[in-house]
Amino acid sequence: LEEVKSSPLKAAPSPFKPTNDDERAMVRKLILDSYNWFVDIVAERRKMSREQALVLADGSIFTGRQGVANGLIDAVGGETVAVDWLATKGVDAKLKVVEWKDTERRSGFLFSKAMAQTIGSALGLPAYSSDVIHELGADRLFLDGLVSVWHP
Repeated sequence: LEEVKSSPLKAAPSPFKPTNDDERAMVRKLILDSYNWFVDIVAERRKMSREQALVLADGSIFTGRQGVANGLIDAVGGETVAVDWLATKGVDAKLKVVEWKDTERRSGFLFSKAMAQTIGSALGLPAYSSDVIHELGADRLFLDGLVSVWHP
């Protein structure tokens, strides 16, 4: 694979070559910016200091009970508990609950078959390339990285 690009950091990092120090520094700046943004949102919305949020923001995974104890969530429960909680926030308790189901088969987290086909086509691969991309594990290169936090 030969790269032709307008500047050194375009299309970086690339799955086709090792990253260099400049590329790693660029990606690290993106990650730290997103991390700081998320920590600030947690601190603001969960009514805690930035220092408290930073203690929890070490990448740990928490159970629901730990989330309650750490002030990251309000309660643990199923649909009925969620509907009752939303009612305390002014949401009509009789509002219809709709369970969303993805009808498109996904190859990986936030990586659709259509995306794999598009990438395969751009690389000049045949139509079945999305399956090849998935088998090679290249679908893992396109993770979103951020998870949305929903509030009423």
